[in-house]
Amino acid sequence: MSLDSQHEIKPGRISRDVRSSWTRFNVALYRPNNFKLALLAIAGLLFYQPVLWPVWILFLSMLIMAFKDQKFRMPIRMPKDIGGLDRTDYYEELVEENFLWGLLTKSRLFRKLLAAGGIMYLGFLRTPNTDGIAASADEGRELWLNNSDCRTHLFLPGTTGSGKSETLMGMYYNAICWGTGASYGDGKADSNLAFCLWSLARRHGREDDFLILNYLTGGMDPFEHMVARESGLHAMNQPQSNSMNPFGDAAADFLLQLMASLLPVASGDGAQWQQKALNMIDALLRTLCYKRAKGELEISIGVIRHYLALQNLVQFYIEGQQGLIPELAYLPIKAYFETGLPGFNPQLAGDPSKWDAEVFNQHGYLTGQFARTLSMMMDTYGHIFADKFPEIDMLDVLLNDRLIAVMIPTLEKSASEAASLGKLYISSIRLMMAQNLGYRLEGTRADVLDTKATNAPNPYLIISDELAYYFAAGIAVMFAQARSLGFMMVAAVQDIQGLKRGEAADEAPSMLANTKVKWVLALEDPEDTYDYIRKAGGEAYYSVLTGYDQNTGGAYQAQGAANIERRNKIELGELKKLQAGEGMLIFKDAVIPASSFYIPDDHKKTSKLSARINRFLQIERPEYSRLPQSAERISKQDTHSVDYIAAQLRRVEKPYYPALDDPILDQVVATARHLDSIQRFDVPAEQRGIALFQAARKALHAAEAQGLTGYFHQPKPDLEPEEMLGDDGEDFEIPEDAYD
Repeated sequence: MSLDSQHEIKPGRISRDVRSSWTRFNVALYRPNNFKLALLAIAGLLFYQPVLWPVWILFLSMLIMAFKDQKFRMPIRMPKDIGGLDRTDYYEELVEENFLWGLLTKSRLFRKLLAAGGIMYLGFLRTPNTDGIAASADEGRELWLNNSDCRTHLFLPGTTGSGKSETLMGMYYNAICWGTGASYGDGKADSNLAFCLWSLARRHGREDDFLILNYLTGGMDPFEHMVARESGLHAMNQPQSNSMNPFGDAAADFLLQLMASLLPVASGDGAQWQQKALNMIDALLRTLCYKRAKGELEISIGVIRHYLALQNLVQFYIEGQQGLIPELAYLPIKAYFETGLPGFNPQLAGDPSKWDAEVFNQHGYLTGQFARTLSMMMDTYGHIFADKFPEIDMLDVLLNDRLIAVMIPTLEKSASEAASLGKLYISSIRLMMAQNLGYRLEGTRADVLDTKATNAPNPYLIISDELAYYFAAGIAVMFAQARSLGFMMVAAVQDIQGLKRGEAADEAPSMLANTKVKWVLALEDPEDTYDYIRKAGGEAYYSVLTGYDQNTGGAYQAQGAANIERRNKIELGELKKLQAGEGMLIFKDAVIPASSFYIPDDHKKTSKLSARINRFLQIERPEYSRLPQSAERISKQDTHSVDYIAAQLRRVEKPYYPALDDPILDQVVATARHLDSIQRFDVPAEQRGIALFQAARKALHAAEAQGLTGYFHQPKPDLEPEEMLGDDGEDFEIPEDAYD
């Protein structure tokens, strides 16, 4: 037999206010509406009893002073535009006071209030329950976070239909209003999200900063689209995404970490093969980065997949043997072929037809670790990853305050492939954040600290909606490190169990521990998610009704006594009955009933403008070799000579200049060396000058006797430039362009 809901007692009916009558009277009196009524009542008394006007004036003055002396506090922080001091934001100092001319000292804590700095508008304080019972006097007050609070990160759990997307869109709108950037990644994205985000950017004139990384294909067959374009049909139908090449500008270590993040978690023999595969790809990436620095190629996923073929990869090994690749880039390739590839014979490197079949098998096992991911990127998402010069540069996005939306299709792809796409996005952000940590330790504060690219008054917002579908290794470190870099991380999930199902399940507790602001919307999960929120909200002591007594008429009346009970601040029943956008915000030790900032559809879905994707031209890197063809020299002086000479000194090499046929200089040098070799006595400077002058004079006469003119400085074609050995005896190689 089920219980009748009409007999249910609302929690607000059994709570008892145990404050004193005087306290409750003052709280009620100083509410703005009640205080206005009190002023009107006193004004009426002035006309009713004018003889007592001095008493009324005195009482009115005291009442107004008491009203103005109230310590006003917001539920979280004071908004920055109000100004003044924020009583919720302070720090304490230990101050010593001297008495009797310093004979006595007293220490006390001094609390210093900070200026109001709320910049992130979250919503407003709502009525705690639908019946209006136990409604807060601060109902309707705005909820703000300052810059420091934002950089402590936010965790947003909520079931389907709880209003997560609208809440996150409100945070995204905050970033647009700041003039900073935001990155919005959605694991269950659809076209509605991208259109809303573009409309918000367009409303504030920031559509030029908007980029879209769209993995949605809608089940479209790329071959049908290709045939249609070749036939002249849909010729103007362009890809519905900006292009991205995470391998274009990054260093070799960055690329290696990026490739490692794309590999699934393995154990046992699979883990050993993955390590071997990473060693192989590391050798390839270092050589490719060297050739990119030389201007010989541009790195892309297509280039990496091309050189993964053994016949193409061995060409780098042959170039290294010929001395065309420096040892820093050649040694990893050399180690892979000579020690990491069983059956490979270095003597047969130039003749693949004579290689042992085991060589191809071993190499195939290693390249197979990356085959599926690279194939998906090039074959399915070639319109995104095929460009050598991409439209999306994550370093530019994070440092230049771009707006980007990342749409990950969890319905179109398997869980592993969708996770790979999300991990590529997350890993790109993580490694770009690492580049801004700074490595310089020497210098002034302005040189070391103030020059950081992320030193901004407002944080950069990184939203990860439906994070459970692409929860990748390294996210916990991002949440731990992002604060010092000026980033605000927002993680939104339906349930915590989803985070524990992924490959980085061990990082879920660390990530949650690094979120200081927790905002739970409507919730249905009674297990891990509610248990975590219940513990985060904590417990408190409440005075509750002990029971009801039946009177003589058969009716029930509340007992006069009240008990003190320790209860959870958040109950599952309260979370289950929340409407869309309603939630409980946990900030420090406070649990605040909140309604999120909602943007009406008329404001976030434009009906007059057509959404457009910003598309850019493919432009190659500038090269000095092409400069004289289109420009003239401003100055004939070579400003790079000093840099070239300094580079020679750092390499401990002799300059790459050919020896000159200069008999006069040769004679002077020989005489100087002879004078330096004299050990019996020191040659005075005057005698040294005379000896050098006579040597030059004698050599000059000899040159004139041979018929040489004044311009006889010619290079000696029969002599090769010499090289000096480093401290360790290593032979440094001369580049081919040294004589250009």
